[in-house]
Amino acid sequence: MFPNPSFFKSLGWGLAITVLVTFLMERMGFIRINRQAHLENMLILVSWWMISSLVFYYRKKIRLNSTLLWQIAVLPAFLTGILLIDQWMAIPDNPVSIFLLILFWMRIAWIIVPEFLRKYRIAVFGVYGSIWLVFFALRFNENYFNQYHQVVILFLLIPIPFFLLLWFFEQWKRIKNLEMEKNAAELAMLKNQINPHFFFNTLNNLYGLCMEKSDQAPELVLKLSEMMRYAIYEGKETSVPLSRDVKYLENFLELQGLRHRVSPEISFKKEITEDPLISPLLFIVLIENAFKHGMEKLTEGGFVRINLYSGKDRLRFQIENNFDSNDSKSDKGIGLENLKRRLELSYPGVHELKIKEENGIFRVNLEILWK
Repeated sequence: MFPNPSFFKSLGWGLAITVLVTFLMERMGFIRINRQAHLENMLILVSWWMISSLVFYYRKKIRLNSTLLWQIAVLPAFLTGILLIDQWMAIPDNPVSIFLLILFWMRIAWIIVPEFLRKYRIAVFGVYGSIWLVFFALRFNENYFNQYHQVVILFLLIPIPFFLLLWFFEQWKRIKNLEMEKNAAELAMLKNQINPHFFFNTLNNLYGLCMEKSDQAPELVLKLSEMMRYAIYEGKETSVPLSRDVKYLENFLELQGLRHRVSPEISFKKEITEDPLISPLLFIVLIENAFKHGMEKLTEGGFVRINLYSGKDRLRFQIENNFDSNDSKSDKGIGLENLKRRLELSYPGVHELKIKEENGIFRVNLEILWK
């Protein structure tokens, strides 16, 4: 998507750190800066600035995906190697250094906008590959610095605004598509807030309890009423307190327990130290799947175990259930795909969803970092 406030904040911190470290290292004699080499100084400064900004911008994502940390950590080592090679060869406008710098910037682009670079990789590498070949051919011309130096630098810079415009156009199209998908996902969510099978089964149980004049009947009516009220009125909100969503899940689990003649193992452990606002009805898809594809297809020994943790910096939801591994019709439906799209829309870059199926047990781990 288009740059958000955290992106510009990261650029500010990255610039401040880069300037401060450069100033201190020069004052302490670790580096020497040629005041006349304006272009070279600018390229080096911007390169270190981008590396520092990446660390600040992706610090939350790094906590979820340590692989990203290693990808960013390679960048300063690679840039340092380029500078050492350039200093060792001592050739002005060294073609080797320019080639490596192009690769360096391509790697930064791959980290920041991987989908865009993957889609247009032929165009991007083709343009800069052609420019470098032309530069390589002209560099050793005896009139290079008098006739071609500025032209080559211009060729290196001209494609940047065109690729930026293309990227903005791609983002505009992506946002439009996401808006359409969001509307479709919200419509599907509203249509499936109350599973009809669950609803009618619960009404049948309620009818049976009323016929028996059971003391559980009023409580069952109350729980079902609370669930429908929450799904219809609060379920369409952008965000709700976690505690309200948890209450909805507790009612759902209690009603599920009444549906089965043989008491199933249903465990819901909670550790909630913070009550943040979350997108409503995120977890119900996972819980419904656990019953629909697991417990309801087992004659005995079925279980659903849920753990929920909410702290200052993150929310973690874990659920596991057993299922009949011999059931060839184990179709997870569209619920998980809708959940993935909702997470991408509501928590882009700060969530991780892991799904694992092993030895007749289905496990899902969802983790969300707070911005």
